[in-house]
Amino acid sequence: MIVRRYVVKDMPEAVVSIRKELGKDAVILSTKKIRVRKWLGLRWQTRIEVTAAAGSDVPLAQQVAAERRSPSTGDLAEESGDGTSELRSPDSTAFAVSMRQAVAAYQGVGTKRELRDVQTSPDLSMVLQELATLKGLLAERREQESMATGARERTLEASLQSYLEQEGIERTQAERWVQAMRKAHPDADSFAEAVPLLASAIISELANLSQPCPIRKESRTVAFIGPTGVGKTTTIAKIAALHVLAGQRRVGLLTTDTFRIAAVQQLQTYAEILNVPLAVADGEDELLTALAELAACDLILIDTAGRNFRKQGTIESTQRLLRTMEPDEAMLVLSLTSKASDCRRIAELCKPLAVNKLVFTKLDETQSVGVIPSLVAMLGAPVAYVTTGQNVPDDIDIVSIEQLLARWQGGE
Repeated sequence: MIVRRYVVKDMPEAVVSIRKELGKDAVILSTKKIRVRKWLGLRWQTRIEVTAAAGSDVPLAQQVAAERRSPSTGDLAEESGDGTSELRSPDSTAFAVSMRQAVAAYQGVGTKRELRDVQTSPDLSMVLQELATLKGLLAERREQESMATGARERTLEASLQSYLEQEGIERTQAERWVQAMRKAHPDADSFAEAVPLLASAIISELANLSQPCPIRKESRTVAFIGPTGVGKTTTIAKIAALHVLAGQRRVGLLTTDTFRIAAVQQLQTYAEILNVPLAVADGEDELLTALAELAACDLILIDTAGRNFRKQGTIESTQRLLRTMEPDEAMLVLSLTSKASDCRRIAELCKPLAVNKLVFTKLDETQSVGVIPSLVAMLGAPVAYVTTGQNVPDDIDIVSIEQLLARWQGGE
């Protein structure tokens, strides 16, 4: 009988070593866990000590051989054609039989003899114990991985939502857009990867509203409304200059802003530079007369007074003004340097004014552009123009939501 001792990491490694050195008829005599020193004795590691033997005088091997010779072993005897019993050729070794019995017992199947042998064999009991431990470890590992994946997804979604809110998007809207991105791209697992996908989800939801929509060719009267200090007058001058330089339309300017000191003089200066007519309407009664003065113009740009839209009287007076002039287009002008919450509040208050386009000023003074798609979605109105400075007529652009959200990816 040849006896060998093996110190291995796991049972599969032991099986390979035993079969290689002792042959396929080897039998495992015992297994136990031990601790060994590694790295010059600085660390301890857990290993399995396996004792195996081979030879005709191994007790377990003799027992298995006797069982094979016994006619009472039902699973090793077969009926011959003439009704006599005939032994099968022994196609499995003692080692293979032991392992087969262990697996059968672990799965709850097998003959009564196999199950009884497992209960009385310390070797096979150790195998079963190892299998049960491995099964438990695998189940625990799968659960940990599932929990970790869920935690990563929740963390990513929370980061994206926080980013959108910092960009000026309202919480409910931000959550909806993040969920839309996650539904379309469930495999996105990093912030850098998710941000451009989030921008794509927003653009997809806005559909046609994501495209720029400047003044239409068929529009003749265009009114610009908005709070004080957002740059309405300068924006009107830029748009007028663009059309004058294009040379295709006769442009006229009309202002109702007689409240602000030097407001009329500012627009008068631009009118003289551009060589276009200017009419002034001090109140609703003079509005129709002012429009009649510009009857020869193909495009009339109307500058309304900047007022506090939080006051109900401002909304009502602006409504009466718009009903009188009946503009072809009404554009709400907002500054991107204003608080996002204030912009949303003003947009909400201006809904009764039937605003159909948006103009955003001072893009050059901020990095946050999230309020733009937010208000486009709120009002159902596209962006007509975006201004980027004080120079007339250079600092004005016609850009899409996709171009604006490129800033989220480090663009300009």
